[in-house]
Amino acid sequence: MNHQVIPNHMDTEIIKAELLKIESLIATAVRLLDEGRVVELSALQERTKRVCDAAVRLPKSENAPLIPAMEALLTSLDSLTANLNRRFGDIPTLANMVGADTATSTYGHSLKHIP
Repeated sequence: MNHQVIPNHMDTEIIKAELLKIESLIATAVRLLDEGRVVELSALQERTKRVCDAAVRLPKSENAPLIPAMEALLTSLDSLTANLNRRFGDIPTLANMVGADTATSTYGHSLKHIP
């Protein structure tokens, strides 16, 4: 997975696009694991954390459009965690490894502001 510089300030559309790219990277990681290949998660971890942190910094009124992308990201992280657990046994939750705790927090925070 390539390392890409993500700006500290992002608007909603950029964050949404980045979340979709991360979801795609996670799907690729799951596929590679299914093929028995080794997957390096550190770049994914950093990228996910930076994007989720940027989402947290957005004004509350701008979080709502990100909810579907955040839900998809969490589902993908759950899938990757399940795959890793099947392959390597009980491991610490991937949420702690790739910043999904921030994603979950952002998602939950956003839901509070939807009428």
